[in-house]
Amino acid sequence: MISAAASLGHYFFYLLPGLGLYALWFGLTPRHLVGLRIAILLLGFILLRDVMTPLQFWSLGPGAQIGFIANPLVLAGLGLLSLGTLACLARIAPELWALVVWERRGWLVGLALGLFAGLALGLPLRLHAGIGLEQASGSWLLGMALLALGGNALEEVLFRGLLQGHLEQACEPWRAALLSALAFAACHGFLALSVTGVGWPVLLFTLLEGLVCAGLRLRHGVLAATAAHATVIWLIAVPM
Repeated sequence: MISAAASLGHYFFYLLPGLGLYALWFGLTPRHLVGLRIAILLLGFILLRDVMTPLQFWSLGPGAQIGFIANPLVLAGLGLLSLGTLACLARIAPELWALVVWERRGWLVGLALGLFAGLALGLPLRLHAGIGLEQASGSWLLGMALLALGGNALEEVLFRGLLQGHLEQACEPWRAALLSALAFAACHGFLALSVTGVGWPVLLFTLLEGLVCAGLRLRHGVLAATAAHATVIWLIAVPM
């Protein structure tokens, strides 16, 4: 417990100068500049995500697997922080939150299709990487599930909820979905080419994942996209 709190505290204080600048930039940007405000949120999220690599919270492993810190309390804490960030966003920017379309054609159908899409994307990668359940404890799998759910809910709200929802007001829905997927892959560019050095495989996979999630958002809403994204990440995750 103490180790997890220390790790999360170090993460927060390490981020604080950058997050402070983003918060000031966001707060001073006029509300009618919706596109710029969404861009600021996306850049802030990239900082939150990519700084986890030098802090050794996660890393891209061999094959198609992603290694995450072995402490399940840290994973759970990061997931809860992501959900807390969503709650703050809903409160401080209700005009942006209104862009989020959670479900279309029934939430249960969307959830089922999202889980199926996540399995279709993640299971072949898991089998290719040879990831077995014996590699992780039950508590780690639960912590990882909370991180996958919370972290990817935040990411999907930003890309598929805010960005795609905003773009739909300016262009055809299919074009908004395509732009959302391209933006999602492009925003992994620094991670792929600098932070990890893995390169084009990360960009190719995130483009495919982005297209799937954007299509799910177009037809069934953000809930379906979140289910797909979270399932993929949970399936290819291993403890470091």
